[in-house]
Amino acid sequence: MKKIVKKNSYTAIGLMSGTSVDSIDASVVGVNLIGDHVSIKTMANITYPIPDCIRKEIFTLFKDSSGSLRRMAALNIRLGNLFAEAVLELLKNTGLKPEDIDVIGSHGQTVYHVAEPLELCGEEVRGTIQIGEASAIAQKSGIPVVSDFRTADVAAGGSGAPLVPFLDQILFKDMSKNTAAQNLGGIGNVTWIPKEGEGVVAFDTGPGNMIIDALVSIYTRGKLKYDKDGAIGKRGKVIDNLLNKWMEHPYLKKSPPKTTGREEFGGRFLEEELKDIKANADIIRTAEEFTAYSIADSYKRFLPEEPEVVIVTGGGVHNSVIMDSLKKHLPRSIVEKGEDYGIDSDFKEAIAFALMGLWTILGKINNVTAATGAEHEAVMGKVSYP
Repeated sequence: MKKIVKKNSYTAIGLMSGTSVDSIDASVVGVNLIGDHVSIKTMANITYPIPDCIRKEIFTLFKDSSGSLRRMAALNIRLGNLFAEAVLELLKNTGLKPEDIDVIGSHGQTVYHVAEPLELCGEEVRGTIQIGEASAIAQKSGIPVVSDFRTADVAAGGSGAPLVPFLDQILFKDMSKNTAAQNLGGIGNVTWIPKEGEGVVAFDTGPGNMIIDALVSIYTRGKLKYDKDGAIGKRGKVIDNLLNKWMEHPYLKKSPPKTTGREEFGGRFLEEELKDIKANADIIRTAEEFTAYSIADSYKRFLPEEPEVVIVTGGGVHNSVIMDSLKKHLPRSIVEKGEDYGIDSDFKEAIAFALMGLWTILGKINNVTAATGAEHEAVMGKVSYP
């Protein structure tokens, strides 16, 4: 069993599979800790593909159909093995050995997240399930793995999400302007970091790429998984009455702290909102506008003031339609990409979980109660040893 020796410098790997379920993002980072100062250097990143057969199995789980528990039990191990393959590929590419890595932080693949309390046998509770068995990763890689981060926050009375504000606070705490760190994965989430340094606000803004990706898959009959650079959306026009209808979604009006996911903006949303509508370029363009408009609207509703700077990361940063719409709806903000601040937009979440995993084995608090609504701070994550 590898024991962590407290020192100034660490090397950690972060693993993340998002709502699109198309790949595993893996990052290896160097972390220096001197007093309260934290510096992070990304050493290498890879995107490790998820085979179509596994992706289909995961999407079947999302439907929560009969027999899903049996499939989930097996898929948990199979996906853990795949995460381990990503780690081994990352080590091969960098020339690093397992003994060079202090810890792996693995978010896993969310298959269900009960964000709102559910009455169960006389008690209201939240719940969350991520698969991609950490013990499989640990045993195949030879490196301790921290996983299952969300449940500690849920146990502390929080919603278990969003978690990336933990990293945002560290990356942007010295900004001289009021800053919004906006991530655009399947779901959008924002961290507001005021220039004074106190009063962080963080929440899920609503849909990111999730609705768009689903519509693109339907429109192209599975040939495309996302709208590359907004190429399809650029051919379409916004359907105003449909956009206005979507903007009435109750989640968008709910006050933070709050979190959302596939349960609200996944298959059920498509079934309810598009059951009689055929996917086309206009619908896809409207979905892209919905993402941008809902983000800007959430800033106006819930942030103390409009941000001076918006730093966008995540897959959505590559969609110029979304980025241009954000700039249109936030005319008083400078909207930039993570790369403008030395952050790889595609790997920020993987980097976040590398750091969170390190905080766990060091016994340091790694939840942000302002983001999740937890009643108290917590050390999130469970450790699996090789």
